Amino acid sequence: MNIWESFVLALSSIWNHKVRSILTMLGIIIGVGAVIIVVAIGEGAKKQMTDDMFNADDNAISLNFEQTTFDETGEMEWIEPPEVTSEQLLQLKEVPGVKTVIGTNSGWGNLINNDKTAEMQIKGIDNQYFIAKDIQLLEGRRLNTRDNDSYSRVAMIDSVTREKLFKPDEDAVGAIVDIDDNPYKIVGVYKSTLPEELLQFDGFSSGEMLMPRTLIALMFGSREIEEIEVIADNPETLSETGNAAAEKLTAIVGSEDGYYQTNDMSEFLEEFDKFYSTITLFISSIAGISLLVGGIGVMNIMLVSVTERTREIGLRKALGATRGQILLQFLIESVTLTSLGGLIGIGFATIVTTIASQFLPFAASMNPIVILIGVAFSSLIGIVFGILPANKASKLSPIEALRYE
Repeated sequence: MNIWESFVLALSSIWNHKVRSILTMLGIIIGVGAVIIVVAIGEGAKKQMTDDMFNADDNAISLNFEQTTFDETGEMEWIEPPEVTSEQLLQLKEVPGVKTVIGTNSGWGNLINNDKTAEMQIKGIDNQYFIAKDIQLLEGRRLNTRDNDSYSRVAMIDSVTREKLFKPDEDAVGAIVDIDDNPYKIVGVYKSTLPEELLQFDGFSSGEMLMPRTLIALMFGSREIEEIEVIADNPETLSETGNAAAEKLTAIVGSEDGYYQTNDMSEFLEEFDKFYSTITLFISSIAGISLLVGGIGVMNIMLVSVTERTREIGLRKALGATRGQILLQFLIESVTLTSLGGLIGIGFATIVTTIASQFLPFAASMNPIVILIGVAFSSLIGIVFGILPANKASKLSPIEALRYE
């Protein structure tokens, strides 16, 4: 009897004892399914959290001022960060690997169009912003250098604001809107870059505006440059480029009260990965207990099968079947049983993760590698827990087996 015939015989045996086989596979199904579900939901949550926490461009890194001044008691004394000018930012482009540098400021204001009002987040930018960011223009034009140099009272609104404050057939470009009791002209509409989760909050009813940063500084009495981002040519050398730019900016401003450093979240992400891996391993270990219980159930049912088929084993041996062939036959049957359980567990996990994704705030992500490991592990269980019954069957004496009642 070759391997294919043994496999067909194994499937026939499983089919002839359907209820017993399903109950035997139940531990394998639950174990494999649970591990895949846990990992899929964990991967989905990790991806969503990573996107939310590290949603900056792949080639962008922030520069922050770290003060080093302390008062007489040894407590850190808060001071104003040094004021950075546009000319100083331009010098950072001389740093190797720097594509461009973005300087922005921000504020909040009430935008009024006819009878509709919304509290807006306003970001002050210059033309470098559009070089670095993927801003999709939908209507009108972008802000330019002239707008910044002349303190133009112009603004761009995102698609969310367009939808909420303007009628579909109403022209947004060219409209004069009121922001904190002052008139401004809308010159462009762009596709919103705000996270979808933020827009779904009940209290969040508006979008975002872009205005010349010189105008923002004038409106709110703030600095023209409050936040600094370095855009690197190569994302793989982002940390090195950011550190070099931070050192350059520290030297340029010449502050004795602190220095600039990169807002590099890679270490935090590494710690987060360790935490996630620990939690996943812990939960998967609990699910693995089900696989162990399932393996014991397989061994038990295979011992029962050997007892039930003692005369069949004796007859096969009498017809010339070797010990190795008998061992292989029962081992294949054990592996087939557990492998089927693993495949059903994968199907069960697929259904559960698909349904769960409809209710969770993120999409569960099934990892193909985990699926392959699940199938391989279930097959391994069949070998480990099937070897004892198979070995017992192969050692039966043909004469005593034929006498068995």
